Amino acid sequence: MGSRKEERFLQEADFRAISQDYAQGAIRAAILVNGGAAVALLSQLTQLSASLPRWAIGWAFVAFVAGAGLGAVTWLLGFLSTRHVDRTLRGQNPDYTLANAWMVAAEIAIITAIVSFLAGCLLLAFSFLCGSR
Repeated sequence: MGSRKEERFLQEADFRAISQDYAQGAIRAAILVNGGAAVALLSQLTQLSASLPRWAIGWAFVAFVAGAGLGAVTWLLGFLSTRHVDRTLRGQNPDYTLANAWMVAAEIAIITAIVSFLAGCLLLAFSFLCGSR
């Protein structure tokens, strides 16, 4: 039988592993949808430019590229958060303040990446519906 402290550490490690799996899924999804949207937009540029204003296509592309970039940056922020959790568990940090700060930054980045995808899609949809070409 392990000590109480060892059991707590194993529970935290399991929670960390589960949290990391969910975070990795969100990061991959943000990069995939934004990157896929950017590629799809580029592949259909000739056809879309006939029916949509150039500014709408351009800003949608900017939104998709920004979303993919933010998804990639989220990986770094997640690493920094996890690294500071480990440092805290080893007694090198006094508490989880730094880990939590990096985690909040990662949450903001991933939410912004998802909002970027939605903004790009809505921009294209509204410019198509408004028919301002």
